[in-house]
Amino acid sequence: MTVAKSSELSDEPEAQRLSDRAGDNQAHMEANSGTAFPHLLGMKMNPQSAPKVHGFSWNLGPRDEPLEPSTNMTDLISREEMEALANHYLKKIHPVYGVVDSVDLRHRIEQRWHDPTAVASYDSILCGVAALGSLYSGHNQHPKESALIQCAKEQLETTKTSKTILLHHASAWILRTIYLRSTNCPHASWMASCSTMHIIEAIGAHQDSELTYLVYSDTADVSFDDETRRRLFWVATVLNSWISYEYGRSRVTPRGVSCKLPLPRKDDFTTDLISLYQISEGLDPDRDNKASAFEEALTRVEGLTLSHDALILSQSNLALTIYRRLRMLSVNISNHVLARVMRFGNQGLDAATRLAEDRCPWWHVANLPFQFICILLAIDTRESLSHIGPALCSFRAIAGHYNTPTIHTALETVESLVCLFQTKKERDSIILRDSLQQRDGGPTEPSSTAPQALDVASWLGGTENLSLPDDFDWDWNEFLYTQIPGSG
Repeated sequence: MTVAKSSELSDEPEAQRLSDRAGDNQAHMEANSGTAFPHLLGMKMNPQSAPKVHGFSWNLGPRDEPLEPSTNMTDLISREEMEALANHYLKKIHPVYGVVDSVDLRHRIEQRWHDPTAVASYDSILCGVAALGSLYSGHNQHPKESALIQCAKEQLETTKTSKTILLHHASAWILRTIYLRSTNCPHASWMASCSTMHIIEAIGAHQDSELTYLVYSDTADVSFDDETRRRLFWVATVLNSWISYEYGRSRVTPRGVSCKLPLPRKDDFTTDLISLYQISEGLDPDRDNKASAFEEALTRVEGLTLSHDALILSQSNLALTIYRRLRMLSVNISNHVLARVMRFGNQGLDAATRLAEDRCPWWHVANLPFQFICILLAIDTRESLSHIGPALCSFRAIAGHYNTPTIHTALETVESLVCLFQTKKERDSIILRDSLQQRDGGPTEPSSTAPQALDVASWLGGTENLSLPDDFDWDWNEFLYTQIPGSG
């Protein structure tokens, strides 16, 4: 694995660009590999008797590790409960992250309860599906949701040291990443997404089956069709890249990627998700883009017609990210571009409200309103400020649906920020008013009608009734690139 470098902002798919270098990568990787060299040497002498790719002298031998008993998922939920949770999963998660075969899933559920005492490796998927189905079920969360996610974790931890890794282990790691991205801190979801990419590489899912490298022959799983492998690789890549970008960490990517894009399916939006990701590749933090490239990226974002609210949120978030990158360049952003950004923000706000009403806790439901309000303040035009009231009303409604400490902290923070901005505007107005009252050209005393101090303790370190200094000037560039409460 290597830290990914930035890619050119172009219409050429990343997979095609990387596959052009696949042959060179394969030769270099096999030359580096001490575990592959005995096989290559044996193939030259006697192909029929060549040793397999194996770490024969990797170390002096493994230690016996005690096997801890795994929780049996059938002790946590019944078959009827599993089927109900799977229905929620297939309705809410599967259309956007289509990495599990729905027909196979239902068959596995049926088979699992024929022998409820046996623990199967597919249980990690069943537990992940059940936990996500519970999380996205609205008001019908299962009381054993936490136990189900812990059961999946116990099984997935063994894949890090297992000699046999299967393709459905990668699916289960993706489900775990989605769950943690929806519920946990940035570090947890980032670590899970990185582990997913390592599993993806181990099973060779980053390569099309006809191009699997020798160095993966000891762990590659070729039991699934190419379309399944492609969906796993690209969805895992999207999650790892976007989580890494938002968290400000390095993403991971295997060398020698030759995996083609998956094909569209009816009532499935996974390929739309990947299309958004391909545009976002041009915003890689390592790349020093020009303003024209970002404006072109915004045009490409506008060119996508998306119907699923979760994808509309991601589309809007990408547009807001493009604005922040343009702002960082200190360029004069045209009113036309600003209007397009605000239009995306309002579309995302509407999508977030609908998802909140449906009790679907997609991670940008809170983050999009927060970021949009911050950007409206940063734009600081009469039009942008006119959107703040409706945006705050929507954010308050969303907070009312979820009523968690995290979202209330985010709401209090953005309300305090609006108050600070209002106070700064009022002070500027007082300075202008006093300048008109000045007659003799001498200094004037500060007006006695200065705004009252603000209670911003919730986000400025706990000091109550903190008033603004006279020379206060907000640094929006610094703020917009700071970790936002509730956005992880």
